Amino acid sequence: MNDTNQAQALAKAVHLALGTDIGVQNLLGANPRLYDHVPEDPVYPYLTYGPQRSADVSGDNLQLTAHNMTLHLWSRYGGRAEIMALTNAVSEVLENGNWQLSEGKLINANVIFTDNFRAPDGRTLHGVIRFNATTQPS
Repeated sequence: MNDTNQAQALAKAVHLALGTDIGVQNLLGANPRLYDHVPEDPVYPYLTYGPQRSADVSGDNLQLTAHNMTLHLWSRYGGRAEIMALTNAVSEVLENGNWQLSEGKLINANVIFTDNFRAPDGRTLHGVIRFNATTQPS
């Protein structure tokens, strides 16, 4: 199994975990608004998937792949409460790591940082979550 297969399996597992989590559903809808490509007139709040990188970090007869994912959260709520609740709910799912990969095995999962700020339009709040995970072949 190569890094690309593990990266795809991780992305699918993250999407499934976020889509089925009650806390995320409470904030992003019963069919959570999780997008690779945002519709033209999206309903707020929503989450978009950003860059994903994978690198072989194997050594001494142990095959490992390190993955970095960036998730973006978008809110038009008047204050920061909604974007902070979203950041917390998504981070909890990511760090829980109680999900199965279709290929490979999850070794660890960590949120590296979160950031919340006002977007240039002055109206939208933007949350960023950087997430790292390590996988190995089954």
